[in-house]
Amino acid sequence: MTQKYLCLIFGLVPSTISPVIKQMLHLVTQLLRKHPAARITFPDKEKMEYFSKLLRSREQRVNDVIGFMDGLSLKIECKSDLDTQNAFYNGCQSDTGVSNVFIYGPDGKVFMCATNFPGSWPDSSICSKILQYVSNHIGDYKICVDQGFPRDGAAYDIFVGPILEKSKNLSPILREKVLDKVNAYISLRQAAEWGMRSLQISFPRIKRRLPTDSSLREKIILSIVLLHNFGTEFVGINQIASVFNP
Repeated sequence: MTQKYLCLIFGLVPSTISPVIKQMLHLVTQLLRKHPAARITFPDKEKMEYFSKLLRSREQRVNDVIGFMDGLSLKIECKSDLDTQNAFYNGCQSDTGVSNVFIYGPDGKVFMCATNFPGSWPDSSICSKILQYVSNHIGDYKICVDQGFPRDGAAYDIFVGPILEKSKNLSPILREKVLDKVNAYISLRQAAEWGMRSLQISFPRIKRRLPTDSSLREKIILSIVLLHNFGTEFVGINQIASVFNP
């Protein structure tokens, strides 16, 4: 519940509400980061095998995918400093914001995220910051992405999705096989859109402008992701989970 509605319903003033909300944000993130149902942790080998089986039962053309990744741009309040304002300005949206990347598993939870980057950063730039970590932990498995993420170079055979430019020059037989698998990746990646919708529908606060304070902004985003994971575990109303793990 936002300050606006608390003021309208209970007649409280913002100067009283703000410190309480900040304190609760700190407590929520501190407690849920350690809770097994809510924490954001990259799956271990056993969990990755389980995820791949769930996805294979839905899409038999692939047997090594464990999750889906997508980016989300969130609006923030304008800054008085012009240099900082310029760094957070997103030309595509003609507004100031922060860029975030989330990776969902077939259980509907976020198992990795990179949040609170300047709005001028595209998904590919954020991806470069987490690629090494993913590469060190993912083994032989893969994550489905869209065309906004790299799929060659260091990301080759780790991030999979739409057909690469170099694959268009393959022979017709090989290209047909590649396209068949690419279509399976694209079909699976749609689940990332369901995850993004779940975050925004369940937590309308994320669609309002976030504060200029970077630390407070980070706590708001993190608390929403943790509560999303917690709700997925105990409430169970999650489109990804209902599709891949009925």
